[in-house]
Amino acid sequence: MTEHVSDVPCPLCEQAPLETVKQVPFFRGYVVVFQHGHKRFAGCVSCVRKQMLLECLKAVTFGWLSPKALVCTVVETPVTFCRALMLGRDDKSVVRFLDELAIPTNNHDDRLRESIYGIAAAIIMADGQTHPSEIEIAEEYLSTILPKYERSELMRYIGEWNKSKSVLASAQFLNRFVSDEGRQVLLEMFLNIAFADGVGEKRERKQWNAFAGAMGLSRNESKKLWDAFVEMPA
Repeated sequence: MTEHVSDVPCPLCEQAPLETVKQVPFFRGYVVVFQHGHKRFAGCVSCVRKQMLLECLKAVTFGWLSPKALVCTVVETPVTFCRALMLGRDDKSVVRFLDELAIPTNNHDDRLRESIYGIAAAIIMADGQTHPSEIEIAEEYLSTILPKYERSELMRYIGEWNKSKSVLASAQFLNRFVSDEGRQVLLEMFLNIAFADGVGEKRERKQWNAFAGAMGLSRNESKKLWDAFVEMPA
């Protein structure tokens, strides 16, 4: 692999691109005081390796001045040292890190499309079957949301859907990048698809609770929206 998932530069050397993100434990002993926690290093492989090795050096220097720190240092420092030596490029960790910061990756548009298609498919299949009315409503929304909506893509996502899938991961991703208006459209799409057959099933309600929470709604807000659709005349 030569193409990086992002052109964001390494924050340490500012020369190479961001290539990996690693979290390592740290321990400090001060006779009667014991400090511990984790540090997260983000950067190119070379810089992150140096930071991990430096942390090993600090642990060896300051990690023996209390009994607890000594035990933790003896156990954990060799592990961190080996991880540093074997460190390589880790695109998945970079993607997770940038998602947390709401910084788009190089394939950002593709990921948006995949998440939106995936959410639509999950709603449609939440009750275990497809209804023509659900697909019709999904198409109305997707043709507006997506510049190049393709029905075949929606049907592919529906065909690949399984009961173990959840809207949570896709919703969390979208919530970081869509506007307030886009968020409202997605919420409306979910409810309209869920009630397209006139009934909001229990499994659809479960998906809705996960989706609404990930999109920033409180339990009370999500309940009000759901109940409003329940009370609508058929």
